[in-house]
Amino acid sequence: MQILYINSAGFVANLFWKNMAGEEHAAMLTDDQFANGTVLIDLPFEFLLFDLNVTRVAVTKEGTIQSEDPTDKWVIAPLEASFGMTRSNISYLFDENSLYVQWNNFRFNHDKFGDQEFSFQVRLGVRGEIDFVYRRVPYNLTHLRDKCDNCLGDKFGVMFPRHELFKVAPYKETYELGFPMDFKKYEVKKGIVMRFFTADWCMGQTNCYDCTETEFELSQIETARCSWCPAIQKCSSTRDSLRNVWMENKCDVYHVNESESCKNTDKDILSFDFYPAVGAHLGIAVIVFVVLVLFKDKIVSVCYTKPSKLLRNCIHSKNQPNLNNGREDGHGITNPMRPTETVV
Repeated sequence: MQILYINSAGFVANLFWKNMAGEEHAAMLTDDQFANGTVLIDLPFEFLLFDLNVTRVAVTKEGTIQSEDPTDKWVIAPLEASFGMTRSNISYLFDENSLYVQWNNFRFNHDKFGDQEFSFQVRLGVRGEIDFVYRRVPYNLTHLRDKCDNCLGDKFGVMFPRHELFKVAPYKETYELGFPMDFKKYEVKKGIVMRFFTADWCMGQTNCYDCTETEFELSQIETARCSWCPAIQKCSSTRDSLRNVWMENKCDVYHVNESESCKNTDKDILSFDFYPAVGAHLGIAVIVFVVLVLFKDKIVSVCYTKPSKLLRNCIHSKNQPNLNNGREDGHGITNPMRPTETVV
């Protein structure tokens, strides 16, 4: 995910901020609407979050928007306070395929910080863009974290722990999609706007063809294609969260980034249903090997021992001397195959 961090001293923040009091269709959430700390809001559009088409979100008093499905643990958090440590007035609005959620009069239940109020807003756009706008920030949040261990989470931003399965080691891995942020590196103060955009979604492609047909921006003037690695059956931009497994399995060397090369990469090499010729050849090879092992003695006898014996007998019979030849005047036999001996 890419982020645009805008420090405009309030000018851009004023452009992005929605005045809920002047919006006819804005709705205020009341305490009796919260169940288990959340209010579920149905979206009139599909919000694209990586490979998820989100149609319902859960809003919390702690400053977050999160998944209503507990199996999808994504969190969008301009602030991520601890449960029960805050109180605020929360309102929301649908406008032009966007959901706006505002936390006004947001305060922490802490002796030193309880009287000072925050105001901040999140916008979710239909194309997956996410905007944070901070209208009022009364003090430094790193100072709050130092003074109150249980007030605020370590990170804020867009967080999505992703569980990935592989057919090779490490077999499964969990990594963070999105853009988790640190308060020391990204200062949160009045007038700050943060915009989040999906960078590339090569990891969302599940086959070689879709992968190699997907492009992403390397820069404002340069694009690249996603790459498919047959060894792990995954698609990557080579700069995303798959990079460790990518390198370990030599995908940097053996990968595909042209759709014409995808013909034999979508299934495992040893998949007999996808490679019938390979399966047949391997099957024949196994049968031949078994026959050779079981009938080794007979094969050696038929193919080597008996022919060799017959050949030797044949050669021996042809080379036998003729006892009726080679005799002259009672002299001994002369064998042309042996050297002539001369007796002096």
